[in-house]
Parts: sequence; structure tokens; C-alpha cells
Amino acid sequence: MMLKGKRALVTGASRGIGRAIALELALNGADVVVNYNSGTEQAMELVDQIRNLGVRSFHVGADVSHEGSVAQLFDEIVDVLGGIDVLVNNAGILHRAKFEDVKVGDWDSVMSVNLRGPFLCSKHAGKLMREQGGGNIVNVSSIAAFVPEVNMGAYSVSKAGLNMLTQLLAVEWGVYNIRVNAVCPGPIETPMIRKAFDSPQLLKARVDSLPLGRMGKPEEVAKVVAFLASEDSSNVNGACIAVDGASSATMYYLVAKMAKAIKEISQGGYGY
Repeated sequence: MMLKGKRALVTGASRGIGRAIALELALNGADVVVNYNSGTEQAMELVDQIRNLGVRSFHVGADVSHEGSVAQLFDEIVDVLGGIDVLVNNAGILHRAKFEDVKVGDWDSVMSVNLRGPFLCSKHAGKLMREQGGGNIVNVSSIAAFVPEVNMGAYSVSKAGLNMLTQLLAVEWGVYNIRVNAVCPGPIETPMIRKAFDSPQLLKARVDSLPLGRMGKPEEVAKVVAFLASEDSSNVNGACIAVDGASSATMYYLVAKMAKAIKEISQGGYGY
């Protein structure tokens, strides 16, 4: 078990990718703190499942976008576990809207959770990791950091910022034996993806654009996170790794626009 004895925090862990990451870290021997902002019952069920694997686990409700809440979260981690070896900044949200329709409040809430949250958690975790001689931080970003996710407001901007934060911390904190990396999932079967592609037609069009012909699974992202959190990746630092089945290599928005244009021309009698 490549993480045996390590102490890990996964933010936004009660569902989706975060839940899969928490379980994967536990399967590899880590004690896991399950953070959540909503979904207490789901968090409790996950903690029970993790404890059944023979490692320590507890849940802490905290809003990662508020510094006071984050400070209390880390105080509790120190009280119970004595420190932290692995931080996974997974908590994230999105608000779907065309840019001209984005509300200031929605922009701020996405940036607060998706970018300020990792900043605050990394700041607190980094202090503990420096004192103990090292650690690992893994940020859950998105391929939207590389290719604009249109009609998603602040989402792409927040994830691009998260990738830069990853690289900044990797450079500054490498001297403290703290490695910082990011995973950048493509479409993954989660409630969030169904919010992003909120009609059967839109969802089908997105799946049809994927080279593997399917969306990814949360467990596939979790395995890459576990690798980055372990010493098996000891010379990987500052990397932003796409876990997307080659989605980001397909120019999928251009393909979608071409498909729409071809359909319109065909319906107009020009045909192909």
C-alpha cells in the first residue's frame, strides 16, 4: 500500500470525484479526513466505509472559501491526526451561463470555491508540511483550464488559475520537499457533469465527441491522484496531467460547430 501511514485531507469528498479519491487513498493505506460543505449523511456513510478498510477517518464540515472555516478544519486535523501528509483540493462548483449573462455573485462564488479554496487550504497545509519536512498537494483542476469551457462563466478562468497556482507552489515549495501537482479531468460521470450538460441532446453530443466513446469514471481520476500523492511519483512536481481519454486533443468545440454547420447546410438542401 503506497500511502500506508499517511494522513490525507480530501475537500469536497462527500460525492463524485472527491468520494472516489477518498476511497482510493484509503485503499492505499492512508488515514482520510472527509471534508464537505453539504451532504452530511453522505460524508458519514463514506467515513464508515473508509474505516471498514482498517484506517482512520472522520468528517469535517467546512466552507473552503472562508479562511476562518479552513483554520478550524486544520486545527481539528492536527488535534486528531497530529498533522497532514497529503492535501487533495477537490472542492469545486460551476454556474452555467453565457458570459454576458454571468452574475457578479455567481462569478465570485465560483472563484471563491475553485481558486481561493485551494489557496487557503494549501496555505494552512503547507505550514504544517514545512514543519514536518514535506508533503504532497494534488489539485483537482479540469481540461477547461486548457480549452475554454464556453457558457460556463468563471469555471475555465478558475481552473486556469488553479493550474498556475499548482506551478507556483511547486516551484516555491520544492525546497521544502513539498510536491504540488494537478489532475485535469475531462468529462467524468458525476452530478456536476450532468449540470454542465443539462439536456440529453447536449450530453449525447459531448459523449459523441470523445475518442473512447464514453465519459471517464471518478475512480480513474482517483488512481492518478493516489499516484501523485505517493512516492511513486517522487520526481513529478508542477505537472498538470489531463485525465480525459484524449478529449482535450480532439478540438471538440470546433468539431461540434462543424457538425452543426453541416447539419444546417444539409437541411437547407445543399447536402454532402
